[in-house]
Amino acid sequence: MKPKVSRSSNSHISEKLQQREFTVLELIHSGSNHSRLDLAHKTGLSPASITAIVRSLIGKGLVTESQAVSSFVGRKPIPLGIRDDAGYLVGVDIGSFYTRVVVTDLNGKIVCKDQIETGIPDGRVRVLRRVFESVYQVLDNSEIPKGAILGIGVAHSGVIDSENGVVLSFPRPGQMTEWKNIRLQAIFEEEFNVPCLLEDSVRTMATAERCFGLGRLVDDFLFIEVGMGIGAAFFFEGKLYRGGGGNAGEFGHITVDENGPLCSCGNNGCLETLGSCAAIIQATRLAMERGVDSKIRELTGGDLKRISVEIVAQAASENDSLAFRVLQDAASYIAIGLADLVNLLNPRQIIFGGALFRAAPQLLSDPLRRIIKQRSLEKSANEAQLKVSALGGEAGALGASRLIAGRALEALYLSR
Repeated sequence: MKPKVSRSSNSHISEKLQQREFTVLELIHSGSNHSRLDLAHKTGLSPASITAIVRSLIGKGLVTESQAVSSFVGRKPIPLGIRDDAGYLVGVDIGSFYTRVVVTDLNGKIVCKDQIETGIPDGRVRVLRRVFESVYQVLDNSEIPKGAILGIGVAHSGVIDSENGVVLSFPRPGQMTEWKNIRLQAIFEEEFNVPCLLEDSVRTMATAERCFGLGRLVDDFLFIEVGMGIGAAFFFEGKLYRGGGGNAGEFGHITVDENGPLCSCGNNGCLETLGSCAAIIQATRLAMERGVDSKIRELTGGDLKRISVEIVAQAASENDSLAFRVLQDAASYIAIGLADLVNLLNPRQIIFGGALFRAAPQLLSDPLRRIIKQRSLEKSANEAQLKVSALGGEAGALGASRLIAGRALEALYLSR
């Protein structure tokens, strides 16, 4: 993103120099602890020009110098970074089960956070009321002045038109009319009176992974999220791929069993109906209602409504046969879908996130690896590294704040 600045608004600096300054500012914000020499190599500018630009950015209160890095010979390179107190952002991830809220600085450091139950069955109006209350509470707890909040990034797990800030639909039972064509970005902007951004929650998780997690060292990776639904996001050559209409990544709606259950999207046998946390919970509950014995009954106190993927994973770790079988079945369906993606895209890395893999990371060993190797081309299967994200449940909110950070940084630069 390049600043669109007229010469009249900053007559003391040329537009060309502004573009150069902002390019350097974006590189510093990328989080790689760039030194002046790094910036000169990446931009093609002379060391003298970089020194002048960095001096200007420091003077604007946007950039700071860190402690010099040790080196064997010559002058020690001095890492540069965005000032921690230059401004703050809010990230909100409205999930099917939980809503997470974080306040971060421009570098993505979490200052304060909260987690609440979304309560999706209560309807959109009540959900948003709870979400707003959580945001206000986190802002109060952070003790950050209102004027220092530069923007809010909002993640939602429905079908999103991010360009226009609209939730097009939310394919969950009872929620199709509640969340159809909702201008959620505008609703947040009206409530909080700051610039806001709306994005699909899986893409914000993948963004967090790219900036702060396992995706930092690779330019091409797939991010797979398995929660109450299933989604995917793709980074190619370091950039998030959105597709022609902006809806790439609906991994949960590929068909893995033509004779499978009816999905809320209208098709039969979608991966989401067989491999998601919702499918795992439903299969476990149905088996127990039919009399299958399981430690899960003890773990839930006999209340089958309390079954969660975490409880199923705990029972599986204690050698419960029902829990083990249900998790294995779900992982097998996920692997069948992934095998096609491995053949099609040849990713260097596949990163798994979401409630399922936080609860049961051992699923990567078997059957996921085994089935992918069975059903994918040997070279592509061997080249795909399978890893579990370490970012935790607030990854979606953290990624949402990171996405709005680029716009906030531009606005902050233009105001100085």
